[in-house]
Amino acid sequence: MLKRTLFTSLFAFIALFIAGPVFAQSNSLAQLHLVVVDQTGAGIPAATITLSSVAGSSVDGVSDERGVATLDNAPVGPAKLHVEFPGFLPADVQVTLKRGANTQNVTLEIEGFQEQVVVQDTTATDDRSGNSMSTTLEASEIAELPDDPDDLADYLTQLAGGSGAVFQVNGFRGGRLPSRDEIQQIRLRTNSFSADNHDAGRTQIEIITKPNTKNWSGNANTQYRSDAMNARNALATTDTPEENRQFNLGLRGPLGSSKTAIRFNVDGRRDNQGDTITAIDENRVKLGQYVSRPNDSTNVTVGLERGLTGTETLRLEFRNGMSSSRNNGVGGFNLLDRGTNRDGNNQSFRAQLQGVIGKNALNDLHLQYTAQNNTTTSVSQAPAIIVQEAFSTGGAGANSTNSSHGLELADNFDFNVGKKQQMRIGALFNADRYNYFDQSNANGTFTFSDLDSYLAGQPATYRIRLGQVKTGFDTYEFGTYWQDDIRVNSRLSFSVGVRNEMQNLIADKLNVMPRLGFTYTPKGNKTSIRGGYGIFYDWYDSSLYDQTLRVNGLAQNDLLILNPGYPDPFSGELQDVQPGGRIQAAQNLSMPYQHQASIGIERQLTTNLSTQVTYQALRGRNQMRAVNINAPATVVTGVDENGNDLVSYLRPDATVGNITQFESTGRSSSDSVRFNVSYRVPSKNIFMQGNYTLGSVRNDTDSATSLPANNLLPDSEWGPSRQDVRHRLQAMVNVPLVFGVRSSFNLNAQSAAPYTITTGLDDNHDGVLNDRPDGVGRNTVRGTATWQLNMRVTKTIGIGGGSASGPGGGFTGGRGGRPGVSEQRGNAAGGRNGNSAALGSRYSLELFVSADNVFNTVNYLGYVGNMRSQYFLQPTAAQAARRVQVGMGFRF
Repeated sequence: MLKRTLFTSLFAFIALFIAGPVFAQSNSLAQLHLVVVDQTGAGIPAATITLSSVAGSSVDGVSDERGVATLDNAPVGPAKLHVEFPGFLPADVQVTLKRGANTQNVTLEIEGFQEQVVVQDTTATDDRSGNSMSTTLEASEIAELPDDPDDLADYLTQLAGGSGAVFQVNGFRGGRLPSRDEIQQIRLRTNSFSADNHDAGRTQIEIITKPNTKNWSGNANTQYRSDAMNARNALATTDTPEENRQFNLGLRGPLGSSKTAIRFNVDGRRDNQGDTITAIDENRVKLGQYVSRPNDSTNVTVGLERGLTGTETLRLEFRNGMSSSRNNGVGGFNLLDRGTNRDGNNQSFRAQLQGVIGKNALNDLHLQYTAQNNTTTSVSQAPAIIVQEAFSTGGAGANSTNSSHGLELADNFDFNVGKKQQMRIGALFNADRYNYFDQSNANGTFTFSDLDSYLAGQPATYRIRLGQVKTGFDTYEFGTYWQDDIRVNSRLSFSVGVRNEMQNLIADKLNVMPRLGFTYTPKGNKTSIRGGYGIFYDWYDSSLYDQTLRVNGLAQNDLLILNPGYPDPFSGELQDVQPGGRIQAAQNLSMPYQHQASIGIERQLTTNLSTQVTYQALRGRNQMRAVNINAPATVVTGVDENGNDLVSYLRPDATVGNITQFESTGRSSSDSVRFNVSYRVPSKNIFMQGNYTLGSVRNDTDSATSLPANNLLPDSEWGPSRQDVRHRLQAMVNVPLVFGVRSSFNLNAQSAAPYTITTGLDDNHDGVLNDRPDGVGRNTVRGTATWQLNMRVTKTIGIGGGSASGPGGGFTGGRGGRPGVSEQRGNAAGGRNGNSAALGSRYSLELFVSADNVFNTVNYLGYVGNMRSQYFLQPTAAQAARRVQVGMGFRF
């Protein structure tokens, strides 16, 4: 009855805002808010502006000290915008103006630089940075994205097509994303062979925040979700009482001097997420118990932007975040007492100095400092009891206090050599300090092969980590690069570059990475062929290094008992107490690297429709993996009275137990074909984008810490990766409905992921229960495909007359941070998503309803490959069922 009442109220709410009143009236003529910036994102004052209609009339203007101009009484319809300033190339942009307020950004290039003004993203033919494929999301598309930065990151990662994503905000890597209201442009760049790119195979998601203006703007958003509006999880036997509350407050505007602007943002979420315990108790009864998982977080950001000179801009940002979570790890086979509680905080400070040097050079200097502290405690301090693929109880054995402090310094310098050649040189320096206190498994863990073994009191292994130690160490990373982009003629351009990286944790300091890319546009300029090749190195992870310092056999060691007693591990009749083990790194450890090659074609089929087809190949070498180099070998020591062999398991070094060694001897191989289609009708605020990827990923380890089933033959692990999902489909559709209502749909589908069949036994006596049946490889069986459709319906209501004179404030800049982007689809103050009701309004109220997994599709996960489990070949988890959120936002 309660759910029926709530759904009735929900539908009434939808009907109300669909039919909501329109408080603002469209102007009879258009108004154009123009922001003129240079390549660094700094505003250009006193730029001359001319807007000419097809009928011959024109409107003139001059940008103010911030590069902002407002042209009133502008002609409605197609027009030509001409902007010029001494020392810069003039820009001519075709625009289509609607009645009411419109916003347009124009980037002027220094003489000799290639023009980078982007009116609308077609096949991204203007993106020759490393000759990469790219897709750009602009104002109307961004307006339909999630408000919360965490949800936004998840959404954009899905949009990247499953290849993984690396985020950059104004040129800074990592960190928390800005809120949706602060973002000016998002560019997804794939197959980039630019020498300033560190990451292979992953999509670069470059986010540019809105430029500074002289007027104040702000936003206040909130979102709410409750289990009363949700469907029940497919594996839950009872309702899962969940609640999610999110909020975001932002304010941006001038501070004192006309050259200084400030922005302030607070976002947070208060979650009470639910999960289901899927396990079998000691009476062989299946459990469906609900577990509550509270999770709170708050983040505060303050940014300052200062125009030092006409060509230099300084940007500062400070961010502080706090988070806490409870009952982590509970669910699936883990009962309530296996949970952990986590509390953490993090801070970051960013400084960016961008400026024009002379007439044909740009310099971008970045400085970033980060600090974080995390404490994890187990709910229970009892010994852990793991009954494989049945249930797990006892303490989680995860008590730790960790902190890290990092400093990043980067400089990028662009300059021209003639009119067709642009070079870029740069350097990156990272310095990090880590301090760890970790008491993992200090209370011990009993592992049982199956439920029968547990009922008989016969564990297979007992492990405990002895000793306490605090570790502290520094890491240093240094990279340099040179890149040369050459335009041969209007049809052919290519780039050559080289990068080198070194790390104090790795002895080899010469790790040269050549890069080559090209773009060829045949006659007609509607088709572009892009390709390239490059080598990409990666860093040795600090967490692996920490384990080699900690579990060194002296300060800490891992005690292993085979066939222990229970509950006293030393009371077993057949117990085999192994000497203490350790973790170490191979002496010849090298930085892992990948060869990347790709070839692609993009075609502008019509004015609104474009396509891309790309093939990418990755070959990983020196990949990190773990091998037990002291694993016991089978030795026949004699024959019993029945003629059967007597077998012993002898280690190479009998004085030590398992020696887990990190080696850079792994391999990986990935091939993928990606099809992308994009359809845009800017005048109608229609955007549709979809991509399909056919791929194959193979390697010889599931992670850098996973041990092989047979440590004597680690290369036999070669097989499908856990990420070997053959088919991935993603689609996004943003279309207007009726009465100023907009809708957004997001479809995600993929074929089944692989998992491994195991015997559930330790036949080779290495203490790890990951043995496979004879002739069975790693990750050879698969679960089931998954898909879900998400939907968002939005109504924006304009309140009051008048309009803001420009978009909201914020940081611009960063490499690729050239905000020459058309925003002719609504204004930042009231028409963010193009609703005609909000055009020309100073204030706007946005109401929305969104639903994840609209059709309540059951997507099973967590398939069990243990042959001794009652869940063998069955799923033990399911993705979230349908969840409905309602929210509102106020903007001015």
